[in-house]
Amino acid sequence: MPRKAFLASVAIAASLPLLAMAPTLDQATGNMLAARAVQATPNVVIVTATDFAFEMPLSIPAGVTTFELRDRGKMQHHLSIVRLDSGKTSADGLAALIKAGHGVRPSWMHPVGGPNAPMPGESSIATLSLVPGSYMAFCEIPGPDAVRHYMKGMIKGFSVTPSSKRADMPPADLAIDLVDYDFVLSHPLVRGHRVIAVTNSSSQPHMMAIKRFPIDYPPGQGMKDLIAWAADPKGEIGPVGAGGVTELAPGEEAVMQRDFEPGKYLLICFSADATDGKPHFRHGMAKEIIVE
Repeated sequence: MPRKAFLASVAIAASLPLLAMAPTLDQATGNMLAARAVQATPNVVIVTATDFAFEMPLSIPAGVTTFELRDRGKMQHHLSIVRLDSGKTSADGLAALIKAGHGVRPSWMHPVGGPNAPMPGESSIATLSLVPGSYMAFCEIPGPDAVRHYMKGMIKGFSVTPSSKRADMPPADLAIDLVDYDFVLSHPLVRGHRVIAVTNSSSQPHMMAIKRFPIDYPPGQGMKDLIAWAADPKGEIGPVGAGGVTELAPGEEAVMQRDFEPGKYLLICFSADATDGKPHFRHGMAKEIIVE
């Protein structure tokens, strides 16, 4: 065989394994999309609540983050998260909570949401977008002695560190807008697993606590029971805790996920009003809905 022909055949033979290993255009596109899908997955943080403490990381990377609150106590707990202005600490935050009591909190505390209260033994999920900075997590639900849980040690500071990871909020099948003083649903809430985008488009903080109670409850009775409990928090809350989203500052968004059974539900806001300090349900921010 002539030398030139031999060298050409060797070159072709040597290239065959490389060609076999080289991904096709479709494979390369699939690999790229798969890498993007992995990159687009939110960071997941498990928070275990007991009576009265949170077990959670002290450092979390910035970006879209899903918090799963697992209530392992005997009482209902929620996870309220606030971003603190530079120079402020969780000790400052606790002092501010104590000073404000049931009233409006200082402007250097920026509520960004979190999972609202499930029943003991259950979980609640909310996805938030976190920017780098100092944060504080706490539970402000009062116990039978009317003392809020953060006064018993249920408060924890943590930091959010810079991160290059990029992820999107989970796609929602229902939107709920928090306004003064209402919950505006994009369409009726129906049974099954729901992913709900909750946005605060008002000028002051709001939350959305969800409670479920028997379908045969008289209209308005669930709210009356809850208001009576809020005024004198002794014993068990009548309606069952069904998650929701803790307090959001104006412009903030959180995405909650939950399985909804058919029944009667109450959406209610306990945030303090900027004008008179009264809880927002006193201004009518409570809504009964029936899930079919």
